[in-house]
Parts: sequence; structure tokens; C-alpha cells
Amino acid sequence: MRMKGLSLSLTIIGLVLVIFALVWLLAIFPAMVKMPTDYERTYEFEGFIMQLNSETMTLDEIPIDVDRILTATGTEDDVLLLQQDINTYHAQAGVLLSSTSEIYGLDRTTRENVPGYGNMDRTGNFTFPAGVEKETHSFWSSSAMTALPADFVSEETYHGITVYSFKIDVSDLPAGTMEGTGAPRTMDILTEIKSEPVSGIPVYTSTTTTLKAQLMAGDPTTIYVNSMAFTSETIDEMVDLAKDTRSLMLWLSVYGFWIVIAVGAALVVTGGVMAVRSKE
Repeated sequence: MRMKGLSLSLTIIGLVLVIFALVWLLAIFPAMVKMPTDYERTYEFEGFIMQLNSETMTLDEIPIDVDRILTATGTEDDVLLLQQDINTYHAQAGVLLSSTSEIYGLDRTTRENVPGYGNMDRTGNFTFPAGVEKETHSFWSSSAMTALPADFVSEETYHGITVYSFKIDVSDLPAGTMEGTGAPRTMDILTEIKSEPVSGIPVYTSTTTTLKAQLMAGDPTTIYVNSMAFTSETIDEMVDLAKDTRSLMLWLSVYGFWIVIAVGAALVVTGGVMAVRSKE
């Protein structure tokens, strides 16, 4: 009788563990990997701006440092409202050259922009979701003010971790007309993104925007270039974050899940065997 009671207890505990593991994987874990409502992060970039000098008709170069500050300001209908402040400084003089601020909506699970929230309608992805796929993703470009295709390029090792590399490479996008002359302008955009695939965290980003105008007969003239990339400090910070997040997500969703399933199944089998033996 005692063995029968123990076998029943083991079977019940085993079934509870199996059910809990399934509920965890299908309901609890997905909620845990959503973008947090208190999301806050600063990305630092370095690079240069080149502007056409109308007197010499050559490009003058200005070294720049850029801070991209992201702060969650609340939620509406489970859409995360994210404030983005971008400050561009002269890298040598430390003078603020430009500053922009906007608020837009994000899907907390897919990381996609959700139009109709905040004061800026954006489409495409804000960043990669957890579980990055080797496919083309649509990414919002602030330069082009539209979503552009980020094509999968390769799987590689970067700073000791596996990353997926993506590239946006578009040319001759219409970009209005040049002030004063009315000459038509076009825009070329080249962006490279390396993302840790389990967490979706970007560990490297660089982007170059080139403006050209038809100032005279022949090929268009480059009138403006903005090129910037993550600083080494930001790269190190994002790599460390990606390592930690990847490890935590794998333990919470894969390793932990199968360990609990295995323990639960073992208890159910043990309980069944003990029940059979108690009848002998």
C-alpha cells in the first residue's frame, strides 16, 4: 500500500513537471523575452561627415561622435513607446552639431515598428527579434525615411561569438532637390549589421549615407556623406550583453526545458514501474 501511494505521488509530480515545462515554454518564456517596459540603452558611434564646399567644389571632412539614446516612455495597447534622442558632436571641438528627438511605437515581441503611435510613423524592424532567421529583413532607415531590405550575408565569428551578418545596399533613391539650384538629388545607403542570432542583439552596426546631385552634365556630384559605426566601447558592451542574454535564454528555453521534461518523464516511468510491482 505504501509503495502504491509513493508510485502515485511520483507519477503526479512527474506529470506536473511536464505540464509546467510546456506552459513555461509556450506562455511564460515568450512573455519574459518581450522588450521591457523600462527599456533604456545608449549606443555610441564615431565617424565623419563630408560636405561639399561650394567655393572649392571639394568635400570638407568633419569628424563626429554620435549618441543614440533610447528610452521607453510607456505602453499603449502593449505597444512600447520609445523615445529616441540623437546628438551629433564635432569629435575634436566637442561642439553639438545637431540634435533630434522623436517617439515611435514598437511591437515588444517582434521588434517591429508600429505606425500610429508616438509622433513618428515608422515601418519595418527597429532591431532583430529573438531567434534571428537567415533571411531578408525589412529595416527602417532614418536617412531614407522608409524601410529598406537588410539581406543576410553570412554566419561568422565576431569577437568570440557567432553572429549573423546583414547588409542594406541601395543606390539612387530619390532625395528631393538641392536648395537654391533645384537640382535633383539621389541617395545611396550602405549599412552593415552583425547580430547574435539567439538574442537578436546587434553587436556591430555601421552605416554610410551618400547624397548626390546633378549639378552639371555628366555623373552626379557627391554633395554630402555621413558615415558612422559603433565605437569599440559600444561593441564590447553589446558583445558582453549578447553573450549573457544568449546563455540565459538557452537555459530558460532549451536546456532547462528538456531537463525538466526528462526529470518529469523519469518520475512518471518510475511511478508506473512501482505501481506494476506493487500489484505483484
